[in-house]
Amino acid sequence: MHDWDLFEDVAIAYGYDRIISQPPPTYTVGKPNAVLVRADRVREVLCGLGYLEVMPFTLTSEEIMYSRMQRPEHPGVLRVMHPITIENTIVRTDLIPLLLEFLAMNRHRELPQRLFTVGDVVHHCTTHQQAAGVSTHPEADFSEAYATADALLHELSLEYTAVESADPAFIDGRRVDIMAGNRKIGMFGEIHPAVLNGFELEHSVAAFEIDLRALPGYRGMPGTP
Repeated sequence: MHDWDLFEDVAIAYGYDRIISQPPPTYTVGKPNAVLVRADRVREVLCGLGYLEVMPFTLTSEEIMYSRMQRPEHPGVLRVMHPITIENTIVRTDLIPLLLEFLAMNRHRELPQRLFTVGDVVHHCTTHQQAAGVSTHPEADFSEAYATADALLHELSLEYTAVESADPAFIDGRRVDIMAGNRKIGMFGEIHPAVLNGFELEHSVAAFEIDLRALPGYRGMPGTP
């Protein structure tokens, strides 16, 4: 139960009809949320690169998020206290696993398939937005992942360096961590064959994921209001 649930119960008990509406003493001018503006820019760029947006569920499972990805469990994973099904036991901490699940559900569709999503992830009860994309077809490889991630970061005016990654979800030698200064803001590469087998995918997959907190002016980043 959240604090707002208590506020609502008090308001119901008191009676909404007894609450007198009053105009605010000061006036403000509405404007778009800065975070959503930046997320929309990411969508615009990825659509221009030929990717189709999908909207995975926020809840998922340890099987999808970690086991099939060959990744250790995130220390900040948020668990559902009383899950109704084994498919919805945690809140997502990454986006690539859910996109791979989408590809698995669309194996009967023609290739190439290029999907992306922009949405919330939760680490230690803190929510922020990330963007991720996957591309599958017989020729999908590291070069495609690099080209797409580089184009996106360039359009977002993000300077970065690429360093060798140890992410087990990707093929050794075909995986990169995206660094902004000394902070990791994402990764890209070619998905490991064992991960592909876990999702029953027949063709190679190029993938990337970027933390949108790295964008200039994103609320919550150091040095921003």
